[in-house]
Parts: sequence; C-alpha cells; structure tokens
Amino acid sequence: MAPPMMDVVDGTLRTISMDAERECPPYGIYLLAAALRSAGHEVVLIDLIAEQSVDLAPHEHELRGCELMGVGATSLSWPSARVVLHQIEKLLPTVPIVLGGIHPTMFDRYVLETSPATYVVRGEGERALLQLCECVAKGGSVADVPGLTWKAPDEKIVRNPVATRIDNEELGAFPVPDYSSLAPNVYKGLAIESSRGCAFDCSFCSTSYRRSWRPIPPEEFVNRLTTVMPHLPLTRYGTTHIIDDEFSMNPRRAVRITEVLRERGLEPWLVYDSRANDLLFPGYVEGMADLTCQFLVGAECGYDEGLKKIGKGTTTEKLRLAAAKLARHGIGERADFSFILGLPWESMDEIRATIRFAAGLHAEFGVRILLQWYLQIPGSRLWEADRAAGLVNESMYNEFGFFRNLYLFRTGVRLSPDEFYEVAQMVEALQRATRVRHPDRRMVEFTFPSAIATYFPVGVMNSRHSGLVRLREVSRPGKAITVEEPKPVDLGVPVGVPRRHFVGYQ
Repeated sequence: MAPPMMDVVDGTLRTISMDAERECPPYGIYLLAAALRSAGHEVVLIDLIAEQSVDLAPHEHELRGCELMGVGATSLSWPSARVVLHQIEKLLPTVPIVLGGIHPTMFDRYVLETSPATYVVRGEGERALLQLCECVAKGGSVADVPGLTWKAPDEKIVRNPVATRIDNEELGAFPVPDYSSLAPNVYKGLAIESSRGCAFDCSFCSTSYRRSWRPIPPEEFVNRLTTVMPHLPLTRYGTTHIIDDEFSMNPRRAVRITEVLRERGLEPWLVYDSRANDLLFPGYVEGMADLTCQFLVGAECGYDEGLKKIGKGTTTEKLRLAAAKLARHGIGERADFSFILGLPWESMDEIRATIRFAAGLHAEFGVRILLQWYLQIPGSRLWEADRAAGLVNESMYNEFGFFRNLYLFRTGVRLSPDEFYEVAQMVEALQRATRVRHPDRRMVEFTFPSAIATYFPVGVMNSRHSGLVRLREVSRPGKAITVEEPKPVDLGVPVGVPRRHFVGYQ
C-alpha cells in the first residue's frame, strides 16, 4: 500500500500520499477514501505521488484544525514517510498521528518509539481506520480498535489483538476506489484489486498476506472494474492494473473473469502478474490474450535447484512451456519474465545459468527479460534469517538511499566487485544481440547496482597494481617498476534500479 495520510477536520477526512514514481495510483489510499466517504466522512484527497513531492507546505491551509493525521508506508517509502511525519510534528504538534502499511505493521513498536506517531494499524486498515476515526471524533477509547498498537499516556506501548481477516465476500463489498479526483495524465493507468494475498511464501518475497489468498468472486470483480473504468480517460494510456500478487492464482477463476468480461462486452486493457504454471491451464492464455497490455511472470531462477530453494513451485521446463504458449498466442512480447540475480546462495555459476536460461527464452520465444539484483527488503524469510544473524535490522531503512547502501547490498548479494562487472558485460552482450530484432525496444532490462558503481567504480576496478607498486616506486627510486595503466572502459549498462514495464507500452 502506498503511504497515505489522513486527517479529520470537523468530520472531514483529508488524505495525502507520497511515494516513488508509480505506474498507477496508490490503491490503498483511494480505497480508504471511498470507504470513509461511504461511512459518512467528507474526504479531501491530496496525492503527493502525483505531485512528485513530499512537501506539505502547499497544503498547510488544508491541514490546520485537523483532529487526526495518518501516514502509511512500505519499507521502500518509509524514508519519505518519516519526512512527512516530522513536517506534521512541526505543523500540528498536538495532533495524533496514525501509521499504516506493511513497514509499520512489521515494526510497530520500533516506529512508535522513534517517530512522532501515536498509533499503528497493523495489517488491513479498512475496519480499523473507520473505528479509530470514530474514537477520535467522539473521544472514545481506542483499546478495542482491532490491530491497533498505540502509545498510552504514560508512553507505554499497547498492542490490541489483531482483527479477523477480511474475507473475500467482504472484500468485494467494500466501496471501489474513488478516482474522481485523480490528477489527469499523471498515471499510466488505474489500479484495482481482484484478490488479496498469495497462497505461496517464496523465501525472497516481502509482500503482505502470504499463504493467505482471498479472491473476490468473478462477477463482483467485474462489477468493480466496470465502476472504475469511466475514470480511465484521466490516465495516460487507459490501462487497468490488477494489483494482485498473482492474478491467476486460481486460473479457473481467472478464465471465468474473462468470460464475464466478454458476456458484458467489456474490453479492458490489462496489466497484471501471473505464475508460469497458471499460464499452462487450458483456456487461460486464450482468454486473456486480447485483453493483455502487459504482464509479469516471476521466473526468478534459471535453474531448478534455485526454484526449489525459493519455494516457487515451478521448474525451468514449465517456464519454457509457458513462454512457448505465449508465443503461440502472439503475446510473448507483452510478457516480462523476471529473474533475480545474486540470491544469497548464488555464485557466478548460478548467475550464469540464470542469464543463459533467460537469454534462451527471449531468443526462442521473444519474451522480454527483466534481470534484477536481489535486495534486502524487510519481510522476507531471507531477510528475517539475516536479521536473526545480526546482519540487518529495521533501523537501516530510515534514511533515503538504502538501495545504494553498500553494506545492505552486500549482505544479500555475495559476489566480488569484479564479478558484478563480469555480469554487466554478459548482459550488455545479450542486449546488443536483442537489438538486431528489436532496434527500438529494450527487450532485456538490467541495471548495474548503484552501491558497487559508487564504491567500486569501473575506473578503479580496471586499474591494477597502482597502490603498493606506486608506493615502492617513490621509496625505491631508480629501480624499474612496470605499472599497468588502466584502459578506458564503457560499462555499457545503466546504473540504478531497472524499470519493470515498457515506457509507454510500446
């Protein structure tokens, strides 16, 4: 969920959001706005993601007089959330603040102890936020608000029991996100949820609600989709992003959704995620082909042992069969097969195997390849193992730029600096080969890790014997010493974090 801010002013709930650049609106904040309106609150929504800002100054007049402020955050957006928290503390020092989202859920005590916040909603916020707003408005006790962690007047941290999960029928009964105030031509498309959670628990995954999949019934999902589609003209490309962890978790249900869409004469242009195994289900690819703008397949590893360690529940053969089926139905080039490089157990042998396998999928079936470095993000089983070993902890995610933090990066990816450059050369050669068939499209997405580029820059890595040898040159003059001078090197690949989707969906 993107970081939302909410405040109640004389019964009016005002909502603010901040995060990195996104392709679709932050679903949670627009959903909560709709739920609060439905409960009788007047809601003013301010989307700071659309503004590409974390500065509250332009909205100061709207925040005066509020009774409750709220900030929600993932681990990725937590530094932005902290900036906003401290602005609120200065602007409205007596107003309580509620935190929500996966990062405060995981680290409720820590964030309350180290921030100006008063409350944390742990987990799903649809019920808890409504109850908290009622308590604040009427001066009631928060002791019965489900899933709430809060600071008592004596600064003691109190954790209320977690609420029961929202079931699939209730998910479908909530109001749909209210996109009526969406800033025009900012987002590529709209966001909508057809299910919540994932039946799997991959070791690297840091998303919420793993081993907890709750689907909205197909007919009800299409009803919700129909309700948001009139707002598509506000977007740049008219796409609808199904933000489920895996849209096709039950492929039979996904097929039924395509049938209902066609029965009602609807042709949404969809962006979504699917598992390779699900693509093999009869009728699924056939039903989705004409509705698909782009989608991602979490391939992760190019060798079976790695897939087993992750807990992905698939094999390289199934990945290959899925890519072949996509090619037969003409949508191979709309698929991103996403792979992770540098999982904690991987050496160069495993990374070469993944790159070779990915290259073969593209060469044979034309699918697009996304190569991403493993990053230490809180919430995964791999991260928890490193936390238990004393290598990482939640305090390391407070400041901007933790993706560029050398220590954090190398606790996860355990290659030598030279090996990172070897990988870059392999990928750059692969990218050159793909440009023969696709001169105007980047079919292999990859970036060099910022931490390595900063602390082991290519010029230094390409210069040999320039330290101790130079010292000896001045300490023992007159003795011939051969020094290998560095050769100019073009890294050939960008530095940073790779983009998931095509720019403009070429």
